[in-house]
Amino acid sequence: MKMQELEDLQSFTVQEFQENFDDLMGRVENGESFIIRDEDNSAVIVPYNETIKYAIESVVDEELIDIHTDHEEGS
Repeated sequence: MKMQELEDLQSFTVQEFQENFDDLMGRVENGESFIIRDEDNSAVIVPYNETIKYAIESVVDEELIDIHTDHEEGS
């Protein structure tokens, strides 16, 4: 599943999120992400597996992985 772009996320006020908590949490459990906002701040709610994937992709350098995994065994 591809992570959604931030600008594509549906946005809810804190009150809307609280009023529809069970439905929205069910949607998050099925892979959706949302922006939750109040007058001054915004937060993004993201499924756990997407958060972990993003964290790994943003921190781990692909070249570093290749150095440790893409090699021929010594003879």
